[in-house]
Amino acid sequence: MSTWVDRLRDARGFWDVAQAAHDPAHAPQAAANAILAVIAANDAICLYLAGRQPHGRSHTEAAQVLREVCRGTPWEQAAGQRAQQLLEVLRQKNAAQYQGRDLSPAQAAKIMRQAERFLTWAQEVLPARGGEEASGSSEDQA
Repeated sequence: MSTWVDRLRDARGFWDVAQAAHDPAHAPQAAANAILAVIAANDAICLYLAGRQPHGRSHTEAAQVLREVCRGTPWEQAAGQRAQQLLEVLRQKNAAQYQGRDLSPAQAAKIMRQAERFLTWAQEVLPARGGEEASGSSEDQA
């Protein structure tokens, strides 16, 4: 099972690739990696705060788990907005990752902005060092 540190490392890697690919010729690739970065960051938050990550097939479930794990934490209020942002990004997953329809550079840019905001928030939630402790829950971090 992945730890929150593993998933945070994944998020950072996907985000690095998204930023490197972010140009009109590679809009779907940049957006796909930005979406994967958001998913990994959400997993990291859920693992850190509650020791579990969303495993369902539903994007709605991932947002619901985020809200649940943030209850009673300093991030509870922001979690509603961030869960909505997560849903908006995840709704673009098929367009970005599969050949079903084209993803415009404008759509990719919007996904990149949303992903950047989500990842910035994730950095506020997760410990600054984010890599040296690999336990899996906030109780172990205290």
